Amino acid sequence: MTLVGKNRAIFSYNNVNRNESNFMYKDFEKTKSYHSSFVNAKFTGTSFRAAHMKYCNFTGCIFQGVDFVGTNLRGSNFKNAIFKECIFVAAVLDKVNFKDALFENCYFVGSGVKTAKHFPAKNKGIIILNSMPAQECVSDDLRRVIERLRENDVIRHSNTLHGKGGKINTLTVMILEKEYTEEELIRYLPLLPKYITSQFYTISYLKVMLKKIKKSFTI
Repeated sequence: MTLVGKNRAIFSYNNVNRNESNFMYKDFEKTKSYHSSFVNAKFTGTSFRAAHMKYCNFTGCIFQGVDFVGTNLRGSNFKNAIFKECIFVAAVLDKVNFKDALFENCYFVGSGVKTAKHFPAKNKGIIILNSMPAQECVSDDLRRVIERLRENDVIRHSNTLHGKGGKINTLTVMILEKEYTEEELIRYLPLLPKYITSQFYTISYLKVMLKKIKKSFTI
């Protein structure tokens, strides 16, 4: 699932053809790819945190539950790509081509959508936020639950629930509250350490684990 020892060269490509590849739960954190082709590739539960994917061709790609956090996508082509439940946070979208791309339940936070080409800002499948939701949006009870999870190294290092400076990842909370009540999150989140045994990096993976926990309560 992850880059062993953070060997970023594994997923760094320079003028490489990876067309029609299948990347499932891969970690591209801080990798550097330039002028490479991923036409019709599929990315599931993949993290591009702080990655440089510049001037790459993602035409016809499918992105499911992918996190683009601090990702530099300058000049890349996403024509006819499909995005489902993806997040773009502080992503560089300068000259990125989204012509005829489809979006379903995707979030763009503090990303330069105005610098992208053919970006469908009025698409119903896109939610655009200028900044992360305020810390005050998280109740004290839920905050205490999330803070206790900092004790778990795997969850803390995922950056899905926790931010720097003792802050909560409020975007994750906002997304989870679309599917769960606050009471459910307070009940399910403390059980995550029992279900998550290896490092993960995306909100989509976190949601998969919460779904399993919820199912255990209904059996």
